[in-house]
Amino acid sequence: MKKRITTLFIAIILLSILITTVFITVIFKTSFYEQAKNNIQSNSKLIALNYNNSNGYDELTTLGLDNLRLTIISTSGNLIFDSGTDIAQADYSLNATEVKSAINTGSGESIHVSDANGYETYYYAIKLSDDNILITSIKLADLYTEYNQAVFTIIIVSLVLILLSGILSILFTKRIVQPIEAMAHNIDEIDKNIPYKELEPFVLSIKNQHLQKIENARIRQEFTANVSHELKTPLTSISGYAEMLENGMAKDEDIADFASKIHNEAGRLISLIGDIIKLSELDTPYSNTDFEIIDLFSLVENTVELLSFNAERASVNISAKGSACLVNGKRDMLEELIYNLCDNAIRYNNKDGSVTVSVFKSEGCPVLRVKDTGIGIPLELHERIFERFYRVDKSRSKETGGTGLGLAIVKHVAIHHNAKIKVVSQVGHGTQIDVIFPPVI
Repeated sequence: MKKRITTLFIAIILLSILITTVFITVIFKTSFYEQAKNNIQSNSKLIALNYNNSNGYDELTTLGLDNLRLTIISTSGNLIFDSGTDIAQADYSLNATEVKSAINTGSGESIHVSDANGYETYYYAIKLSDDNILITSIKLADLYTEYNQAVFTIIIVSLVLILLSGILSILFTKRIVQPIEAMAHNIDEIDKNIPYKELEPFVLSIKNQHLQKIENARIRQEFTANVSHELKTPLTSISGYAEMLENGMAKDEDIADFASKIHNEAGRLISLIGDIIKLSELDTPYSNTDFEIIDLFSLVENTVELLSFNAERASVNISAKGSACLVNGKRDMLEELIYNLCDNAIRYNNKDGSVTVSVFKSEGCPVLRVKDTGIGIPLELHERIFERFYRVDKSRSKETGGTGLGLAIVKHVAIHHNAKIKVVSQVGHGTQIDVIFPPVI
């Protein structure tokens, strides 16, 4: 993290300095060039003002700036004066842009390669009082001498700034990150030492995730212990009865009873293992890409028909109410949810009781309601009934062969379908469980 922040800081500062340096350099070059041209033009006008044929042309050199070359030609093209060391190399032409402009308008300027020295040269021509033309010229390389020195200074300053910025970035990064690193030393109290207000949502999220991991670890540990216990009980019974049969300790009239008990306990084991596998599948990450539009009421009708025999055997009447209602979900999961809710309602019902399974819409949302006339659930246990292996009435569950995982499966299926579960129950007056699905878009 430190390395990334430091790198980001340095990159931003480096980019800023480079952009600023280039911008300043370009602006400075433009300003310097304009200022230099103005100085040359002002100097040329000053020379023209003091020009006097009687004083001699040699005095003109004392009026010029450094590196300037002064040339005077007549309007007929004859060379009158040149401050260069070699007059033969005097650079002038009546066809030059600056000369023609000076003849016509009084002054002119241009940049082109000098015939005399082969360098790019700036020329400024001005018409004198005697109609002769004064040409002031300077090599651009000489013109930019001071500018190049200034640019060199700017580059040196920029490099120093980059170096200082790198050092400061490292120090600032360390100062910023150090309090964050300190929070990691005690994850349990991470929310009590938040160095920056902006980190509060992040820290609270980490805290919640940490607590969730602890809770999940606790649930897994309890689940493992419960599974071991739940598997051990029927296996012990099966092993005991089988041993008695194997050793001939069972009377002839008890053999059928022992075999029935072994069969029942084996069936309980199969149901338990099946529910554990289903929960394991529901715990794995899933995708809703295989969801489809399903008629919830048709699933309810099929489930009610499937459980009608179990309900009749328990002296409970089960019925379905409602009409077609569409939900977006996975068929086998929804079948599992409806089956477990109805099966639970039958198991924990009273003799001659009833189970009513309704499907309807409430505020645009599909609702599955399973209502029974059973033993009811105390208010303080409404949340706990969805825990794995939790049973409100353990003796009743043992008698009916419940695994204690049915409502846990219901909860997981509801979560997968973004559905909400609402429990309304009172001891001795039955239970009503609503599963509210999101509307089909």
